[in-house]
Amino acid sequence: MTGRLGAEAGDPRRGAEAGVTRRQFLIGGGLVAAGLAAAGILGWRSWTARDYWYRLTGAYGEAGTPPPPYRVTYQKGTLASPHLKEPVAYDIAYPSGVEAGAAAATAPVLICLPGRGRSPGEVLQGHMRLGDYVAEAIEERGVLPFAVAAVQASDTYWHAREAGDDAMAMLFEEFLPFLRDDLGLGGPLAIMGWSMGGYGALRAAELHPERFAAVCGVSAALWRSYEDGVGDAFDSASDYARHDVYADAGRLRDLPVRIDCGRQDPFYEADAAFVEALAEPPAGGFTPGGHNDAYWMRVAPAEIEWIGARFAEVTPAPLPDA
Repeated sequence: MTGRLGAEAGDPRRGAEAGVTRRQFLIGGGLVAAGLAAAGILGWRSWTARDYWYRLTGAYGEAGTPPPPYRVTYQKGTLASPHLKEPVAYDIAYPSGVEAGAAAATAPVLICLPGRGRSPGEVLQGHMRLGDYVAEAIEERGVLPFAVAAVQASDTYWHAREAGDDAMAMLFEEFLPFLRDDLGLGGPLAIMGWSMGGYGALRAAELHPERFAAVCGVSAALWRSYEDGVGDAFDSASDYARHDVYADAGRLRDLPVRIDCGRQDPFYEADAAFVEALAEPPAGGFTPGGHNDAYWMRVAPAEIEWIGARFAEVTPAPLPDA
């Protein structure tokens, strides 16, 4: 289940684009659903069947509208890490107001952790277009300028694994120092992630809340127990216990937290349980939507504005001109 969800390629508009009328679409879906229910097939409760039904009925709601292209400079590359068997891919977005080099020394930086199977480039420039979303918020709505740094650490679920990979150690011991020392990005940090990356963002903030100005988990792929069908996310029940985001939710008490998740998302109940575990209600919320780009692009503008506001709270105002 985890692997299929991590592909994150759904689009609730695909039915109409296939040339099928809504009536035909609903009738066909109803027959499929009735057949599954009559046969007592447990697959009806699977993600695939539910996703199909939500598309048929329009339960996901409106898809997000991508912004037009903006002036954004991108820098990409890879890092060799002793904590991971594969090179670490990264992509940096410098929107208007944030220039690469010395001028970025005090600029805030949003760290982005992609979902399973997604590359940093897909988050910033491809499917998600987050670089343009940030640029739009800066240029059109006056959000405090900040850079965006997306990093991919394979699909090892952002914690130490029995096989030897440790994506979380890479993040704190290598990638964040690389941003500061090699790229000159030394300003305040916030962290955000989707699906598997949503788990990673919340876990990173729990481990080092003092390192971040805010954390935003989007459709976080959370599991309430090891027995809850975790697939390959954890090696054992004891491994789950060592990296349990619910048990350590209290560590986020003094950190601004935002949680967004669609009500039709398979992780909705788990994300709602995490919200209940927090000491204070977080920003964000639960609205119609699935585990897909259509939902993530719809909530992205509000998330970007929220992150920009949190950066504004910790970023010193510039000195007036002499």
